[in-house]
Amino acid sequence: MKRNHWKLAISGCVALSVISGCGGAEPGTTKPVASNPADGPVKTEPATIRFAVSNNMFTEEDFAKYVAEPVKKKYPHITVERINTSDKGNSLTDLVAAGTVPDIVGLYPGNLSQINDLNMTFNIEDLIKKHKFDTGRIVPEALETVKIASNQKYLVGFAAYHNPFGLFYNKDLFDRMGVPYPKDGMTWEDVRDLASKLTRLDNGTQYRGVYADFLYRGARQLSLPYADFKTNKSLLNTDQWKELFQLWNSLYDIRGLTEGDFKTLNYGKNEQAFIKGELGMLAGYSNTLSALKKAPDLKWEVVTYPSNKKAPGVGHRVDSPVLSITTQSKAKDAAFQVLETILSDEVQTEMVRNGRMTILNSQKVKDEFGKGITEFNGKNLIALTKPKMAVITPIQFLNEGEVDKITSKAFQSVVSKEKDINTALRDADEELNKHIESQLKK
Repeated sequence: MKRNHWKLAISGCVALSVISGCGGAEPGTTKPVASNPADGPVKTEPATIRFAVSNNMFTEEDFAKYVAEPVKKKYPHITVERINTSDKGNSLTDLVAAGTVPDIVGLYPGNLSQINDLNMTFNIEDLIKKHKFDTGRIVPEALETVKIASNQKYLVGFAAYHNPFGLFYNKDLFDRMGVPYPKDGMTWEDVRDLASKLTRLDNGTQYRGVYADFLYRGARQLSLPYADFKTNKSLLNTDQWKELFQLWNSLYDIRGLTEGDFKTLNYGKNEQAFIKGELGMLAGYSNTLSALKKAPDLKWEVVTYPSNKKAPGVGHRVDSPVLSITTQSKAKDAAFQVLETILSDEVQTEMVRNGRMTILNSQKVKDEFGKGITEFNGKNLIALTKPKMAVITPIQFLNEGEVDKITSKAFQSVVSKEKDINTALRDADEELNKHIESQLKK
């Protein structure tokens, strides 16, 4: 069974966990420790912090660059060990079942309530005071998102960085069609107007104007509620969701836009169509920069993520790994110092220079966005940092991934002309109510 750790193997840590407290709980228990980590001086004895994150959050190379090496430089007594939760047998559920609870876990906002389900939740606010950490350095939306996503009134951790969104466009295709380039500050209606001018069959090639991605992108931009948690009933069949369906459908209801291979919504296929020069605009996120680095001959630019008229200036919601200290950790001071290091101006600047958006307020840090990617010198990458972040809508006991499947299936049925919007929403509402009932029975 492969387990990808930083420096120390998990077997060594498991063997020592009960004796030396390298982060796991005693086998067979996930109960919180009794001591208050805010009591007494900050501990400085050698500590190994077990840090469980997926490969999507931090690759081994990124972990070394942004976590292990900076921590070792600032706090020589701390060693950080990476557990790759993407590896088989290394999920948080597996680790808890094995009695080897990590000191720090990373979860995206939509799954953050898992720490409650696994009895790992810990209030870090006493540690914040003890270490005199200034939370005012962090954008308030990121702090609020952590509280809402964890269903707690206190902070259980910090967002590590933000995956920013923008509207990428193909300059050659705009030039070919004689259409003016997109600008910062556009609305979705502005984008649709441009897309309709770009979508045409030309010399046997079907050119398409835009790919706006899945409907849930628009929902997250508006922080649309999924359910009324007082009545535990779905809110999908409401005017708010109907208006979003209508807006999003207007972005796809352009003749020639969703034909052939593009009838079914798929980001990867559309990213390739953009690089190939057959898609004019791609409403995407920072991961697209990796694909664009491999297409040096493509003439592209990027502007701010389109806004919804109901939320001017708001881009996408906070899209970040949330790093939480677990209640089972026996080295909470050291664990907090790891988080503190990741959120230092120095580490955040290095991340920003390489295409990850900071969750700090610092404009100085933001202004460094993408400057470490030499292939993109001269690009308007700063546009990805301009929109305000949206805050996550309350999820509570819902599985957000399952809700996304429901809304995506409903919207796909509209795009495919299988259902009208009213029918799709009614069916989605019924399906979500069934999901709510199933979750309540657990």
